[in-house]
Amino acid sequence: MTFSISEFKYLIQPGYMYITDTATSIYGVTGSGVFVGLFDEKNRYSGCCSFLYPNPPNESTTSTKYGAVAIKHLIKKMKNKGSNIHDLKAHLIGGSDLDSSKDYGQKNVNVAKTVLSYFTIEVLSSDTGGRIGRKFIYDTESGQTLTYKTDKIRKSDWYPYEKRETS
Repeated sequence: MTFSISEFKYLIQPGYMYITDTATSIYGVTGSGVFVGLFDEKNRYSGCCSFLYPNPPNESTTSTKYGAVAIKHLIKKMKNKGSNIHDLKAHLIGGSDLDSSKDYGQKNVNVAKTVLSYFTIEVLSSDTGGRIGRKFIYDTESGQTLTYKTDKIRKSDWYPYEKRETS
């Protein structure tokens, strides 16, 4: 398998998920949030989500900004599309502790690992923790990732549709 930059591109933002059987390059930026990419090895397609917080404040919260909600919802959507849970493999990116007083990064990583373990989904790669952010590309066709660690994340990396900063 080779990593390729697809013709189709999608910028995933926190709280969003994306499922596709079309070759797509998913781009994103993480700080304390976590990106989870699920690759169906048998059916050769991917789904992914990005979240900011580990657990919702109450059980009735359905926002996918929370990892416990987002990952379960992503798995359900992929199963509804025809995936067998044993064919799904995961990639984790992010979970930096940029502000060590809140520990969101480690809590987000722990929630992701707990949910994936509960569903017996193998984690193929994990680039998590530390004190710097990450920019990444996820190739939905091969299920491979490319990660760039950086402590110089600009506002335009998070919000590329706004006017670019000059530096």
